[in-house]
Amino acid sequence: KEGGGAGGNPMGGMMDQLAMFKKAQEIAKKKQELDNEIAEMDIIGTAADGKIKVTVQYVPAQLPVNPSPGYDATNIDIDEDYLNEVSSEDLSAALVEAIRSGETKANEVVAEKYKSLEAEMSGILGGLQQSNGQ
Repeated sequence: KEGGGAGGNPMGGMMDQLAMFKKAQEIAKKKQELDNEIAEMDIIGTAADGKIKVTVQYVPAQLPVNPSPGYDATNIDIDEDYLNEVSSEDLSAALVEAIRSGETKANEVVAEKYKSLEAEMSGILGGLQQSNGQ
């Protein structure tokens, strides 16, 4: 098969790469849609037996400026009776716990939503390995 890709076609390898590139673009678009969907969600972290609730929102990565996704605490709800009886140290610790709880839940939501992309990504990577291995 001199001078050719799959089936002796000189354009075969290039066509495979073009197809993989298009698939990668589709996956990038799906990731963007998932990021937007997750960013719209209010994810609630709690502490002090639910007396403190922190609303956390996912902030997708903004390439190239900020390549890492993050989370913003957008609302804090503290039970008034709890607020009247708690020490400032305990309140501070409970707020940190509630924020961390929200971030943990947000990470779980992101991981669950991204599972759909993992299969598609492994399909592309498998295709790359096959075309490079020949």
